[in-house]
Amino acid sequence: MRTKLKELGSEKRYRYTGKFVKYGFKYSDWGKIHAKPTMILKDINLIDENNVETLVADHIWLNLTIGFKKLGILVEGEIVSFNGRVTTYKKGYYLGSQKVDYKLERPSKVILEKSLIDKLQRQVWPETNWQVCNDIFEMYSEDYLRRGIAKPYS
Repeated sequence: MRTKLKELGSEKRYRYTGKFVKYGFKYSDWGKIHAKPTMILKDINLIDENNVETLVADHIWLNLTIGFKKLGILVEGEIVSFNGRVTTYKKGYYLGSQKVDYKLERPSKVILEKSLIDKLQRQVWPETNWQVCNDIFEMYSEDYLRRGIAKPYS
């Protein structure tokens, strides 16, 4: 459990940094019809009012919101910062084994703090989420196919 996130509570928004790892997608329905793009960041640090960073989570999955999409397609290892709010979710697949854990949501004021490529090389995302999800599938198709995960929108 992410105890440091729990301690922050959900009343206030805080500033965080994280190192980009990769993109993904999740389904918002049991029928697996509507996919949503996501991303994973590691080494999540809280930035306090004195710009001191404190590690609050080893990794976190976030929805690929408009703010993150505007950065363009990130490269593994790039650092982003954003404001977010702590919230709870149920972790686990089975009702009896689900546990409460903590995540960040509603990212705003997203900034690319450390870029690893030239601005002119950065690719942009398509406009629609279904195209974004299919692009993400193509980026990691070998892994998805090995795990038996189909392209979200064919």
